Amino acid sequence: MPIEKKRLSKKDVQKFDPTPLYLYTEKDSLNRVTVLKESNKDAYLIAGRYSGYDNEHRLYTSLTEEESKEIERLVRIGRKDATISFL
Repeated sequence: MPIEKKRLSKKDVQKFDPTPLYLYTEKDSLNRVTVLKESNKDAYLIAGRYSGYDNEHRLYTSLTEEESKEIERLVRIGRKDATISFL
């Protein structure tokens, strides 16, 4: 079964801070998870694991449900009122 890859338009990337936040899960501490923060907002997008790009998009490998919950918990530490979404 092929691994699902999500696409994030390079135009959409411009609305986020240029320096992403990288977090690691307990299950896979070698491959970082990309978290993007919207510029001038307390809103975060958990993109997944970066896996490449094409002409118009960055590609991210989706997280498992367990990993998503773990990363959301890590983002919430110190950011209780943040808006968190997933790619």
